[in-house]
Amino acid sequence: MAELPGQVTEHEGHGQDSTRNSCNAVDKLKDSVRLWFNQQNGQTLQGALAFVPFVLQKAYYEGQLQETDIVIHRGSGGVVFSDASGFTALTEKLAQKSNGAELLSQCLTSFFTPLIDLINAYRGDTIKFSGDALTIYFPSIDDTKCTAYNGIVPPHGSYGQPDLGPMATSVLRASACCIEIHKRLHEFETGVDGVRLCLHIGVGCGEITILQVGGVVPPETHVPRMEYLISGEPLEQISVAEPLAKNGQTCLSPQAWDLVKDCVIEGETLAERPEYHLLARMDESKYTFPTIKYATQLYDNRLNSMFKLEHLDVIRRYIPSAVFKQIECGTLQYVNEMRNISVIFINGSGLDVMSKEGPRKAQDLMSSVQRACYAHEGTLNKFLIDDKGMLFLLVFGLPPLVHPDDPTRAVLCAMEIVQVFRRLDLVGKFGVTTGRSYCGVCGSAKRMEYTVLGDCVNLSARLMANAQPLGILCDEETSKRTSGEISYKALAPIHVKGKANAISIFKPMLKESAEPVGLTVERKLQFPWYDRPMDGMDCSGGKEAVQQSKAKVMQLCSVNRWAGIVKVMEMLGGNFNKALHQQQQTIPTTAPRQKAPQGSPFGEGGIVVLEGDVGVGKVELAEHIVTHCATQFQMMPIFGTMGPRPGESSRMAVELLRSTVAVFRHLNAAIPTDDVQALVQVVPPQLAGCVPMLGELLGGQEVARDNTQIFETAIKVVISLLTMLKKQTPVLVVLQFEHGTSLFAKTTQEDQKIFWKMTSDLAHLVRKEKSIAGLILCRRAEEDNVAVIHAKEANSFLRLQGLTEDNIWEYMSNYLGVPEQAIPPELRRFVPQVTLGNALYIRETLDQLMRDGHLRIKPGTSVSLAAGSLDRIDIAAWNHTQMVGGTVCQLESLDPIEAAALKMSTCFEGAFTLPDLAASSCSQWGGATHFDLLRLYRATQKLMNLGFISMVDAPVTSPRGHSTVEHTEQPEEGPVGGTQYYQMQNVLVRTVGGAMVLEAQKKSVKRNALIDRVLKQDLPDRMTTLAKKKSVQHIPWYYEQAFRRAAVRSSLPP
Repeated sequence: MAELPGQVTEHEGHGQDSTRNSCNAVDKLKDSVRLWFNQQNGQTLQGALAFVPFVLQKAYYEGQLQETDIVIHRGSGGVVFSDASGFTALTEKLAQKSNGAELLSQCLTSFFTPLIDLINAYRGDTIKFSGDALTIYFPSIDDTKCTAYNGIVPPHGSYGQPDLGPMATSVLRASACCIEIHKRLHEFETGVDGVRLCLHIGVGCGEITILQVGGVVPPETHVPRMEYLISGEPLEQISVAEPLAKNGQTCLSPQAWDLVKDCVIEGETLAERPEYHLLARMDESKYTFPTIKYATQLYDNRLNSMFKLEHLDVIRRYIPSAVFKQIECGTLQYVNEMRNISVIFINGSGLDVMSKEGPRKAQDLMSSVQRACYAHEGTLNKFLIDDKGMLFLLVFGLPPLVHPDDPTRAVLCAMEIVQVFRRLDLVGKFGVTTGRSYCGVCGSAKRMEYTVLGDCVNLSARLMANAQPLGILCDEETSKRTSGEISYKALAPIHVKGKANAISIFKPMLKESAEPVGLTVERKLQFPWYDRPMDGMDCSGGKEAVQQSKAKVMQLCSVNRWAGIVKVMEMLGGNFNKALHQQQQTIPTTAPRQKAPQGSPFGEGGIVVLEGDVGVGKVELAEHIVTHCATQFQMMPIFGTMGPRPGESSRMAVELLRSTVAVFRHLNAAIPTDDVQALVQVVPPQLAGCVPMLGELLGGQEVARDNTQIFETAIKVVISLLTMLKKQTPVLVVLQFEHGTSLFAKTTQEDQKIFWKMTSDLAHLVRKEKSIAGLILCRRAEEDNVAVIHAKEANSFLRLQGLTEDNIWEYMSNYLGVPEQAIPPELRRFVPQVTLGNALYIRETLDQLMRDGHLRIKPGTSVSLAAGSLDRIDIAAWNHTQMVGGTVCQLESLDPIEAAALKMSTCFEGAFTLPDLAASSCSQWGGATHFDLLRLYRATQKLMNLGFISMVDAPVTSPRGHSTVEHTEQPEEGPVGGTQYYQMQNVLVRTVGGAMVLEAQKKSVKRNALIDRVLKQDLPDRMTTLAKKKSVQHIPWYYEQAFRRAAVRSSLPP
């Protein structure tokens, strides 16, 4: 089946081959279907062309734009760097307004549209947008060899003037363009609080090279992402020239000046750099703006080498996937918004892309930065060379990659990229900031890019400039909003451009684990989640974390009717014992050992799998299982955890090694307390050669080997040690994999392969050794994994879901410390509705209600609610919680059509149909086709699969408040079956999604659905009546009168 625009299926083929296959598929379609596809894709092409410069399109037709090509263009010409001032002040002012994004978008469009029109008129090619700045290439082309050259109009356009040659002509065009830009746009009035925009411009010329680098596939798409950049001597020239120009001025490099000094009038002399020259105006006795533009456009043949419909797969390599999807759906205007983001600015040096090995090294650098960025689900927005050198701009928090912990992801990503620069022997400086910024398209309909603008972005660049080589500086907002994985050292405040007061800056450092996991030297149980947030949220660590974790276990596992604890206690025997969690347990070396129930995996060896989302109780159950087994069965715990951050197989290996060695130490006091020394002592002789490498790993040193090799070696040693341990004591191996806040499976794909390989090895060991048991915690189990199959066969696979309503009431009672009967009825109704039975969400909801003063607790006795209905609380404002923040991120990750369908669904309180949604997006009365309806149908099916909406029976009447049209209880039969009815029963999604829809939009959706229903009910009868009326021959009134008079006359006697 042909792919529908806006809902591209995943496939491996890219580039020309996939384009050819797509074209062949379309050729087999009927003419009407092919016409629809061509219309949709034609609109997509028109929007997408604005995101690629002409030089890329020319390179494609010259066969230099294959994915493996790095150097795609070598040429010469003039290069212009145009920087605007005033955008920061404009963004800051508009960021405070509710419609700030819309107003800023209008200002940007009104400014950049005439600017880019002028650039195109002089045959300039806008290569890059650097925020509010442009890098423009005026290629040196010999127009006398153009097929349109008539020998009459010279390339520069002035009769009687000698030909300047291609290079001088390109610089002349660049100079004329700059002068006219200042005439047209200097002191540009924005209409916002007196803010005006100005430009200062630098011009250089010479040999240039354009590279395309990257090619790594982002997590949200299947298309490799490429970046292009321009480099060469002109970039070095404009890095000096542009800062010398003040607002309203253009400065030429010495090389550019030598080519046009007889064509222009020089401005005032630059005392500090007299070899650089300011432009005053054109020498109009020789050259004028109209004649230069006329000749330029007369010989401009760029339209002959533009991308066509069959090149869409090539174009999308250079456009962010989220933007391309909006282009496909015709909703590009919706990408413009003000949002909170975290930004990394990186300044790199030490790489000469013009050298022989430069392009290859640039590709290595770019692909490595892409991998680090995409592993943390960020967006690489820019890679360019401008007046500041080699720059990267990475953004965390852009749709669809939005997370509650984006500041943490940004800092961790920066730390990882530092290692990339160190490996390549390059110098990098890093600035990380967090704040509200404009995120959207910048430019005009002819040339635009997706970018970010605002004070947060500028501050990131300032911190970058002040950072030490291979150093990272963060602002205060980032330091406050990152999780416990990172600690900060406050540095002396600094003064930066654009800020009146000194800025607080911080140096980030990875937080070292306070305690080893497993059995400590004091024989206490130390769980991984005591010191590390496994769900991507904050964790305080230390004694406070232990107490909080123990409290959560007691509160949740004391819910006697909870299916999770009931099943676990069947395997452990007896009832849940709170006393085990009153304090951190110390495991004695000699104690009476109880027996697990007959057939229990903890008595005869086996695998237990706990599957479920974050917050449903996996960790609480696991902590109770381990504590019970250690204290009652003398079953020693060994831990290995992965996630929620990428590439943590080494941490899992370290945890397995340390906790295994800790068991040996527990059994034999002579084992050294140093883990490396202990490993040397306990490892079997045949594996002694592995100890040096594992010793480096345990010592925190960087091991010069592949991570997979290190992990496999560690696992081999651990399994060998487990085989030795089982002769002395029963062992419980706990393996945990958490996705955290990651949204896309591709992000954790490699880590999951490693994790499930380890679980398979464990399952094989358990089958052979009856005194070893395994406990696996995961969000989604791998169905064909041998450990999962083994657990299902033994009836020890637990799929945890939300608590039932009765469970929730009892859990609320435990958490609040009051009798269950004291919980008000309204609170009993409200909490289950919004939390979906998730224990984490319940805690967050109760905490937030108490924090906001809606809930007052008298410990041990009563609960009281403040005046006012709980339904009026703005839950959507709780975006700092995992409940709301995670839901927002899920909604942001949807494709444009899916997001639109979900937002429209929130407008209906009761049941709705597909035509109800189509009435506002692709109404048949507005010329939409069945294919448009099919796209919407596929979007609703995706929402159903995600659990956002549900299919329901047909209502007796239409949804309350939307229509009074009667419906039968049985769906009406159509040509392809009955009408399907849907309803959004997920209150949390309804509340959060509804907050994303304006009241005017809600009214519009309801009104359109009502009109559509009425039309479909009344219009058929009216059309039938009209058809009958039209079938009767109509005789105008005056003809009837004439016929009657004629009849009368004919009846009279002669």
